Amino acid sequence: MKKFAVVNLVLVLSLMLGVVAFAADDIRADAEGYFSGGTKNISADALYDNLNDGDDSNDPYIISVRSKEHYDLGHIPGAVWMDAKTLFTADNLATLPADKQIVVYCYTGQTASQVASALNMLGYDAYNLLFGFGSWNMDANAGSKWFDETVSGQDYPTTTEPTITTMIAHPPATPLSDTTQAAAEAYFANGTKNISAEALFETLNDGDTSNDPTIISVRSQDHYEGVGHIEGSIWLDAKTMFGQDGLVGVDPERPVVVYCYTGQTASQVTAALNILGYDASNLLFGMQGWTMDDDVRVNFFKPDVHSFGYPYEGTAAGGDVETEEPETIPENGGVPFPVEGILLGFGTLTAAAGLYLRRRKAA
Repeated sequence: MKKFAVVNLVLVLSLMLGVVAFAADDIRADAEGYFSGGTKNISADALYDNLNDGDDSNDPYIISVRSKEHYDLGHIPGAVWMDAKTLFTADNLATLPADKQIVVYCYTGQTASQVASALNMLGYDAYNLLFGFGSWNMDANAGSKWFDETVSGQDYPTTTEPTITTMIAHPPATPLSDTTQAAAEAYFANGTKNISAEALFETLNDGDTSNDPTIISVRSQDHYEGVGHIEGSIWLDAKTMFGQDGLVGVDPERPVVVYCYTGQTASQVTAALNILGYDASNLLFGMQGWTMDDDVRVNFFKPDVHSFGYPYEGTAAGGDVETEEPETIPENGGVPFPVEGILLGFGTLTAAAGLYLRRRKAA
């Protein structure tokens, strides 16, 4: 009986490890399925044209993840408010439409990008509003914020010298839960992860290399090699990094910092990495917040180009706040896979088998 009990324990542990491995690969595949097609963003002028083309049937479902206070002050016409920290519960996901595009916006695109990324991994057709509500309208009375280089910009050095690293294969991180939905819920419940350029610079120059993060640039390879990157950073392609072996060189035991041009793409990558179990942070505002060199920044927020002054609803505009009732969940969204139930059932079956074998031997 003792021998069978040991075999039973080994079988249960093997099943548990197998389910965890399967879940990890399944979540990675969700990330690969989304990122392989490129991240989804929409500009304020494109959204405005869509909402005012005279055809309501193609209007997206718009979600504001700014604070409720600022939503009440001002929001894009027709937008509903949701808290990013609770959006990924099964109940709240069930209120989102499965049959139309979703546009998510925040202040500058950092948080909304992370939300849009996770929604796409769950099968929704979600877009981040580039540069956030600040691109729609810069009215401070509506709580509008935007990237201001005089406040958030730094002038730290960059290099075109390639980063020389010894490739060490690492096992993948352990996802935050057993399904993409549950892992997303676990990540967003604690707030999205970002790091300022100033904080990253201080970490890299504190004389202690043991706390240095793995820094990943997801800008184009040409810009990484030709115009400059943060010293020590490696380059990965956001379209392929979630492939079977795309993250093999990323140590899950070290923190990770991801950066792009303005924080939109890196934020989307950051959310996926956290859902997969990596301790990843988005570099706030991307390279535009790291350096003042426009040749290195390449793309950056310009108020006279990227903000349009479109009308908004809310108390700051002299109107009442309105909300809409949402719809249903996609087929591949939903509640977590019941691993505990399967393991319990398996343990019960194997215990019953053991009892049967012992009685048969006694007979």
